[in-house]
Amino acid sequence: MGPISRNQRLIGFAAPEALAAEMPSEAEESMEVEEPIPNQEIEKVGVTVKQVEKPRLVLKFIWMEKNIGLALDQVIPGHGTVPLSPYYFWPRKDAWEELKTTLESKPWISQKKMIILLNQATDIINLWQQSGGNLTT
Repeated sequence: MGPISRNQRLIGFAAPEALAAEMPSEAEESMEVEEPIPNQEIEKVGVTVKQVEKPRLVLKFIWMEKNIGLALDQVIPGHGTVPLSPYYFWPRKDAWEELKTTLESKPWISQKKMIILLNQATDIINLWQQSGGNLTT
């Protein structure tokens, strides 16, 4: 049997004797009914659910005159930033391809997120090329 994916359901089979042993017999069954106490104060308890921010992926850029660097980080709210890649520099190397390879090596990053990040990287690299590395244009 191969590895189990999270989409597979595990189905267990029990012997009829095991099932019978877990079921209470008629003699063991009992019912308890609580009588309400007159003038009993009922305390209401409020529950506050705090929205937990999910970790997010962030592209970082170093904008220079002759190169642009890009790197991938994961920001974990309340804990900080975890670098997931070094900086890849364009046009020294194909930074886009290096980023794509890094993203593909992280199986927990969805295809959808990968496409969004690569499109963002493309937009920034194109903007850098159009400006000639100059931030003021």
